[in-house]
Amino acid sequence: MVQKNQYALTQSNGQFAGTGWEKLQLDVQKSQLVLVGEDHGMAQIPGFTTALARVLQPALYVAEIDKYQARDLNRLAAQPGLPSTFEKQHPMALSFYSWAEEFELARSLLAQNVSIVGIEQVGSATPGRFFGLLAGQVKSPPARAYLRQRAVVYQARDRAGMVTGQYDTSTMIALQQSGVDSLRAFTRQESPAVRQMVEDFVASWQIFQLNKAGKPGAHRTRINLMKRNLLTELQAYQSVGQPLPKMLFKFGAYHLGRGRSIWGDMYDVGNLAMSLADSHDQKSLHIFIMGKQGTKVGGANPDDFTRNVTSYSSADEAMVKPFMAQTKPGSAWQVFDLRPLRRALLSEQLTVASQALEATILGYDYVVIIPETTASHNY
Repeated sequence: MVQKNQYALTQSNGQFAGTGWEKLQLDVQKSQLVLVGEDHGMAQIPGFTTALARVLQPALYVAEIDKYQARDLNRLAAQPGLPSTFEKQHPMALSFYSWAEEFELARSLLAQNVSIVGIEQVGSATPGRFFGLLAGQVKSPPARAYLRQRAVVYQARDRAGMVTGQYDTSTMIALQQSGVDSLRAFTRQESPAVRQMVEDFVASWQIFQLNKAGKPGAHRTRINLMKRNLLTELQAYQSVGQPLPKMLFKFGAYHLGRGRSIWGDMYDVGNLAMSLADSHDQKSLHIFIMGKQGTKVGGANPDDFTRNVTSYSSADEAMVKPFMAQTKPGSAWQVFDLRPLRRALLSEQLTVASQALEATILGYDYVVIIPETTASHNY
């Protein structure tokens, strides 16, 4: 059944062709929401997403970054050149968009007049930048001085952690309750916008603390925050009773399936997006893309990017193993239409032993496998 619904896709200089691409184009054109679930850090996936955007012509791009990172990204991508100075001062403050291919994706979206929004918790690498932004908005001189001093301390701490790979020393992990109390005290008399920024930071810090303590609800708390943030962001783009704007999402693949997540007993952003589309009689299209082998980014060292490049093989990943088996080294990209498999699974004509694979088949419409990838590049 996998072989029967397998199609080739070729790419050259950002252009895609083949029966697999033709099928994808047709379904993208019929969809209001297109969700790209990926494996992060692969140079080929931003170009694929750029090509999908040319077909979809979305009004909105929903990214796995926080809203403050999205504001920086919108501003920097509207300027010529790569934001090397910003990245040097605030390494990884744009998260995935601190890599060249991802940043060029953002730039191409802005050229299409696409608004970029972020719905993630406040980023783990951003406290230095975040406290600097806060300092620029407060009116109290003591609060401004405190926030600027903290920005310097946090930027230095997080940069050192990136260099050594010791992420457990990061601000989001190391910050104590006393630091949170001081932040709230210094900004208590500030504007509602500043106080909201503080609460956004505290909510993210609390999630990191739950993770540090090994609490089982930490991941669900993060997902629920992203879903609330999505609903909040959509208020600016949707009138009551009006259909959703065309939207393109790109997140880690665990987040964007419909129904039960590959994670297990939880329902992620992709399921909410599908439900929103359903409520307007619109269609969501869910595409899972990853490489079979090659290199990808696996670190955040700002001084020596070569230390961030790692080799990998995903040939035995349970959630996509049958599709990996049909993707041969040196071949074209392979596109698998999962909908016939889903129908067979739901009608009990197909049995799948792996819960992760079952979640992929039920949650995604297509799987795209790249035979060999290369890691994203720094600026």
